[in-house]
Amino acid sequence: MAGGVGKASALKLAYSSYQKTSRALAAVAYALANNHGLEDELLDIAKGRTTSYLAETAYIPKVAARAWRWAPEMREVASALREASLPTELAEASASVMERWANCRDQSIELGEALAQLHEVPEE
Repeated sequence: MAGGVGKASALKLAYSSYQKTSRALAAVAYALANNHGLEDELLDIAKGRTTSYLAETAYIPKVAARAWRWAPEMREVASALREASLPTELAEASASVMERWANCRDQSIELGEALAQLHEVPEE
């Protein structure tokens, strides 16, 4: 791969982070739905998706703008998972990512700015 040593490894890790984590997250989501007898309903919602979020980069700034609402929701998801004796770490990690976008509340920003915000650790 052009660009120097480590580029191919970085690309592999970037894609693997999405591919493998999204599959683990899907399993946890189905386990939670199963706890409430809602697997078929979750599958129906999922079948309505025709593309991958990884391919929808224009959506990332929109997520950043809404993250102020979604971070607390992900903390609620973690609580529901804990009550169901399911792993909470993925939901907690999602909340942590979204909390890095706290300064983007309802703003129209560019993709590059949204990605840069992820490198900044929020003040506590």
